[in-house]
Amino acid sequence: MGWQLSGRSVELCSCKMLCPCWLGPEGTPDQGWCGGTLGFDIQRGNSDGIDLDGTKVAFTAEWPGNFFGGQGTARLYIGDSANAEQRRELEAIFSGKKGGLFEGLWGAVISNWLPSETTTIEIGWGDSPFLRVGSFGQATLTPLKDQTGKPTRVEGAAAQAAFQFASMDLASSKGSRWSDPKLRQWQGDSGTLHQFNWSG
Repeated sequence: MGWQLSGRSVELCSCKMLCPCWLGPEGTPDQGWCGGTLGFDIQRGNSDGIDLDGTKVAFTAEWPGNFFGGQGTARLYIGDSANAEQRRELEAIFSGKKGGLFEGLWGAVISNWLPSETTTIEIGWGDSPFLRVGSFGQATLTPLKDQTGKPTRVEGAAAQAAFQFASMDLASSKGSRWSDPKLRQWQGDSGTLHQFNWSG
């Protein structure tokens, strides 16, 4: 029966705007290494008959260099509003165990998975999108716009294609922070906003 997820996502990382990893393997992260987080606000979802509407997941990882160089260490955070069945399905999907884009993507760039955590996840939208993941991290983003209010949008970036994001809007995440005891702590100012529609 497989799975299907659609919704909106937010990304932030340890770099200044714009994280060079989005643009391909040639870029060097600001600090030589990269720590990044993605928050997924699932508006519509189903996996083998389990309804996943309204659930939330966050993914964080650190890489010793550029994202495309791999050797990342990662962790999933599953929103505690999900029940046990939903958490099981979400963990399987976002770790790549149920096929789809994550199977190949994480297989290429993640070499070490830390145990998943269940915690509160809040994701807000509007003029000041935000992500809060338990005691681990938080960010409030300021979307970049031109003088007419049109979003600053990127299409055709290499990592964007890897995540199957048709486009992404750029944002400042100044003051964002991540602090997981098993991972490197960081603060950054790189942010992006997306819509996703995936299946596996």
